[in-house]
Amino acid sequence: MGDSPTPSDHTLQVQRLFVQHQQVVLYYVLTIEPNLGDAQDIVQETFLTVSRKAQTYALGTNFPAWACTVARYQALQFQRTRARAAARLDDDVMEMLYSEDGPAPEMLGPRTEALKGCLGKLAPMAGDLIRRRYHLGQMPEAIAAAVGWTPNSVRVALTRARQTLRACVDRSLGTSELS
Repeated sequence: MGDSPTPSDHTLQVQRLFVQHQQVVLYYVLTIEPNLGDAQDIVQETFLTVSRKAQTYALGTNFPAWACTVARYQALQFQRTRARAAARLDDDVMEMLYSEDGPAPEMLGPRTEALKGCLGKLAPMAGDLIRRRYHLGQMPEAIAAAVGWTPNSVRVALTRARQTLRACVDRSLGTSELS
């Protein structure tokens, strides 16, 4: 036991902050990587990176912004290493979408609430497809087999459902002029 170094008090404080703000980090990662399982993996990697880089964080500053910046780079690295070029935005677009300060924590609550409300407004089949894809982590091929559609039909329906959700959330938040 004496061989491995013990974390410093500073590192332990940063790790505690991460645990306190883990949901904020997860919501942020889900804006980049919509697959819940992959997003959770990214959050775990973010925790490890935050722990390694704890000494670079100044206690008392905006921790969620710092952690979300680390998470953004972890998500981009995850997407690059998994060769998800077809499913992700270009890096320059990602940089424009996500500011240096990360998301404002107070913005995640209303957005999440709006998303929940909009999910309830989806047509039953669209809601089922979204649930299967993002909550159960099923790929379009598995969903197609379960619902009796072709994988391409599932992809098209998921795209339309995501567009409907995005428009609904924007309307709910009064941000449709940004789209």
